[in-house]
Amino acid sequence: MGYTRGVTVEEKPTSLLPPVRTDTIIVAIGTAKEGPVNKAVPIFNLEEYADTFGISGNWDKHTLEEVAEVAFALEAVSPVIFISIGNDASSVTSSQVIGGINPDTLEPSGLEVVETVYPKFRLVPSILIAPGFSKDPAVATAMAAKAGAINGHFKAMAYVDIEVDKYTDAPGYLVDKGLKFPQLKAFLGKGYSGEKKYHPSTLAACRKARIDAENRGIPSKTVSNKPLYINDSDFHLGLDQANYLAGQGVTPLFNNENGWVFWGARTAAYPSSTDPKDTFDNVRHMFNFLNNELILTFNQKIDTPITRRFIRTIVDSYQVRLNGLAAREDILGGRIAFVEDENPVTDLMDGIATFHVWFTPPSPARQIHFITEYDFAYWKTLFNA
Repeated sequence: MGYTRGVTVEEKPTSLLPPVRTDTIIVAIGTAKEGPVNKAVPIFNLEEYADTFGISGNWDKHTLEEVAEVAFALEAVSPVIFISIGNDASSVTSSQVIGGINPDTLEPSGLEVVETVYPKFRLVPSILIAPGFSKDPAVATAMAAKAGAINGHFKAMAYVDIEVDKYTDAPGYLVDKGLKFPQLKAFLGKGYSGEKKYHPSTLAACRKARIDAENRGIPSKTVSNKPLYINDSDFHLGLDQANYLAGQGVTPLFNNENGWVFWGARTAAYPSSTDPKDTFDNVRHMFNFLNNELILTFNQKIDTPITRRFIRTIVDSYQVRLNGLAAREDILGGRIAFVEDENPVTDLMDGIATFHVWFTPPSPARQIHFITEYDFAYWKTLFNA
């Protein structure tokens, strides 16, 4: 070191890394009047949607207009990622929605365009919807598969529509079509507001995004039993009927004291699976959210030497995050540890460090039970006047 005089300052890297926050990002796949096809486009308001994709007023032909209306005009959430697969819904096939990779150009189409969202915009998809198309079980299956592994490691939910003649057919439909996936939430019943008709997947995704936005972007609350901007539905169920569907992994529209709501916090996996992390929608969303957050936050530590400081930085940083989530009751508690038994020397020599994270999102109260009893002793109050 050369000769120096005066005051010198040296900066050290911050030992606690702030988490990269992920918001609830809806990716909507459908048809539009005009605009780019098979390109992911983030849109922030109705005017921007109209400028990009046009407005026809015909939601049956141009399904993405419905999503723009609910997201921007009713729920006031943004951005939404739109992927148009064409300009006439009646001529678009399910295979176009599912899409694939062109072997000559390597360009993606349909659902495969979801893979471009994070690389292009640094936005992680949270909910995939394809209103009007997801009623096809082949599309719903492809959506669930894509939601389970975006870019190889990000996780999302697929919100899909069920269209059956009788509500009693809905549970069997999920079983018969092989749609009992934990990353899939199945909705029954179209919603109406005056002349306008909405697919339930659109209403649910946008309502969920609004709920999460009001909860600092944390998806710890279910979409169930939250008021919707509709005043009618094509199904009018009693409580026993709605409870039957909710207990079979189907989430119907239901009219109660809160107005029109979705009724049921279960994913489509229930009751085939009873694991809370796979069968309550808000718990599944929280696992997706925290899994994605861990990837985004600690990507910057890849290729850092595995030292005690490296381990301590990761453990201390994320423990602070878990403590904060617990303090706000988005989780009941959580911890992170670098466990010796889970890190054999051969893995460490090969550059693999494993951290174990435990956390417990609270399950939604699906039943509140009261016991009432006639107490004859209160007759004595007549003589205490």
